[in-house]
Amino acid sequence: MLAEERRQIILEKINSQGTVHVSNLSKELNVTEETIRRDLDILDDRSLLSRTHGGAVALETNSKAELSFSVRENKLKKSKIEIAKKAVNLVKEGETIFLDASTTSMYLARELSNINHLTIITNSIKVMLELIDCQNVTVIATGGILRDNSFSFVGPLANETVKKYFADKIFASCKGISIDQGATDSNELEIEVKENMIKQAEEVILLTDHSKLDQIALAKFVDFSNINKLITDSKADIKIIDQFETAGLQVI
Repeated sequence: MLAEERRQIILEKINSQGTVHVSNLSKELNVTEETIRRDLDILDDRSLLSRTHGGAVALETNSKAELSFSVRENKLKKSKIEIAKKAVNLVKEGETIFLDASTTSMYLARELSNINHLTIITNSIKVMLELIDCQNVTVIATGGILRDNSFSFVGPLANETVKKYFADKIFASCKGISIDQGATDSNELEIEVKENMIKQAEEVILLTDHSKLDQIALAKFVDFSNINKLITDSKADIKIIDQFETAGLQVI
């Protein structure tokens, strides 16, 4: 196992469990405790966890790290479901929409299955699987290079496919959103697909749980002024919401 693969496993464990111990990781990953300490120190230097005596703990907000889909799927699950149930109210029968490869889009796809004559264009395998048995929904898959970490298609084929279509709306999530930096994410290949979807959509709707508000990740994919609506959950900080609305963004 390569060092970066081992560190990704450590990140997945800490973000699902909240804490890890050097001795346990050493046994599970079959490496020395000194190697684990070095891994934790490196991850701490990257601001991906907080080092403690004998192990490490998860950061409360970790918008720069890209976790695996399986970890993200269950992180703040109730908030994402809450957001999806609000988002579905904005979709009308017969519309064409883009869905990105976020976990929140997967939860939205479950809600969309009851709306007739929809066309959904997505680079997400998880979204496709949610809708595979829906006779009333037409699903267009982008194809492309498969990212197993996010169950998504990216790269030239994905982007060229997106450019062929026009949609009424795009629903997308992010790792962070701020007034100054707009919506940001952690993977540049995913960002490129989102950017192309946004160019082809009439309306941009961001699906963002409370932990991502007023946060900044690796790179921007849309300016704050180009986001039409933001849907968040009931735990969102009202002060941040007020700031966003004052800056001209409609928040649901």
